[in-house]
Amino acid sequence: MDTRETGLSDTQAQTNPKTSPASWKIWVKTARPFSLTATVSPILVGTAVAIYDGTFHLLSFLLTLFSSLFLQIGANYFNEYFDYRYGLDSPESLGSTTVIFRHEMSAAQVLAGGIGSFVIAAALGLALIYLTSPAIILFGVAGMAIAYFYSAKPFKFATRGLGDILVYIAMGFLMTWGAYYVQIPRWSWLAFAASVPVGFLVTAILNMNNVRDYQDDAAVHKLTLPVRFGQLFGQRFHAFLLIGSYIAVTLFVLLRLLPLYSLAVWITFPLAFSNVRAVLMATDRKAFAIGIKRTATLHLQFGVMLALGIAVAALSKSFGI
Repeated sequence: MDTRETGLSDTQAQTNPKTSPASWKIWVKTARPFSLTATVSPILVGTAVAIYDGTFHLLSFLLTLFSSLFLQIGANYFNEYFDYRYGLDSPESLGSTTVIFRHEMSAAQVLAGGIGSFVIAAALGLALIYLTSPAIILFGVAGMAIAYFYSAKPFKFATRGLGDILVYIAMGFLMTWGAYYVQIPRWSWLAFAASVPVGFLVTAILNMNNVRDYQDDAAVHKLTLPVRFGQLFGQRFHAFLLIGSYIAVTLFVLLRLLPLYSLAVWITFPLAFSNVRAVLMATDRKAFAIGIKRTATLHLQFGVMLALGIAVAALSKSFGI
């Protein structure tokens, strides 16, 4: 057994009995609503690509959106629970909501929140399967597996430095293409191209989180990329991901994989530039915490502009412009 788990046994024994029923505000806080824009952006982009290809079903869009949101909420609950369970968080952890340590929720309540969110996501997914295709179950199973084992044993992807690639796959590629697939059940190179910059930016949010938590993660041997390669690497990786998003869109437009109006994302570049400059010059954790919020805002704004650009291209195509 992990010695950190054993060391927590006394704390857990004291924490759980004293925890009173949590208020709805605590449940909402633990769901981390500020992070949910990471789901909204790829769903909007994938749906816009389907509109560009001539199809839009409102009910399928709504089911996809809310199923994905509850999947992310479940992942947030599980992340909170397993970081506590495995001794990766403490009451002083800057990145943790620490609801268990503060006796605002018990560990069992947090775990139940994750399970309940997954049940809701699965129910919405079943409705989506009924409306569209049985193949949707593959998206759902893959998403749930990544969301759960991101923090949980036996894989604990986050502690092995695999969180970045899995977040890119789940919240970049799978969500964007999945939002397209529920509208038009086939492969789309356009949806794939659109998923690349979206995936870069959602990975940047996670990376910025890992840069902020560098000291805490190193202390508990949580081998994120910044812990493996250094904090400076994390800062430079952040710059690569943000600038790379704009380069990717431009390249795909030149290759005619994305419509010309996709270049509307460059409207958001000033925010990206100031973000990169601030992160590269940062020396304290508070600056990195601000960087997380700014990157999340950029991810949403970038996704909205990309979706709008593709939607405008769809209108232009329909009117023969």
